[in-house]
Amino acid sequence: MKRALIFVGIGLLVGSTSTFYAQQSAPAASPVEPQAPPPAIPGRSSPPAQAVVPVPVPIAPPKPNGPVQKSLVRITATSVEPDYKAPWNSGGIQRGVGAGFVISGNRILTNAHVVSNSRYLTVEREGDPNKYSATVQFVAHDCDLALITVSAPDFFKNMLPLKFGGIPALESTVSAYGYPIGGERMSVTTGIVSRIDFQLYTHSSIDQHLAIQISAQINPGNSGGPVMPSRFRVTAAMSPKAWPT
Repeated sequence: MKRALIFVGIGLLVGSTSTFYAQQSAPAASPVEPQAPPPAIPGRSSPPAQAVVPVPVPIAPPKPNGPVQKSLVRITATSVEPDYKAPWNSGGIQRGVGAGFVISGNRILTNAHVVSNSRYLTVEREGDPNKYSATVQFVAHDCDLALITVSAPDFFKNMLPLKFGGIPALESTVSAYGYPIGGERMSVTTGIVSRIDFQLYTHSSIDQHLAIQISAQINPGNSGGPVMPSRFRVTAAMSPKAWPT
């Protein structure tokens, strides 16, 4: 009788030990996979699904006139204004800053009052620290326009000539480019065409010419820079059209 009890006790001990070892060596339970929602039951309304609201991502607006930096130049003029009341005086030396833009034939169009009475001209490109010597080819004081050029052989390389556009419509949006006072980098101001009329040009004060009045802010240093329609974009086959400031 005692042997039977001892055997039964050993069997229970072995069984409990194997059960404990199995619990210790059992692998961790795998994560529960998501289950599909149960099918809808006819006659019972299900809660409405939440709509996913897309979050708008801000995108930088494209440049309306493309790489204007490849057309715009900064002009520095050292001039001596003569004294017409006392022509024997040499006059004082002045230094002014204006703008211009490249047109066909490796020429730069600017205003006449930017290069008027100049003794030394330098031209700078955007992103180029060098200053290139320039010379005046033609000056038309009546319409306040001038053509200058640069003799450096690589100056006009990769430059984008601009073409002349027609008369813009009233209330159309335009952008003025130049180098006004207050900084060394290119400046862009935007406005609308508010008036198209014949007016007396301040530089010559001889006769009237066609003038386009815009609401964009113009400061000293913008003279000679282009004004272009803001809706225009540069393509590989066409250059942006411009009007002198």
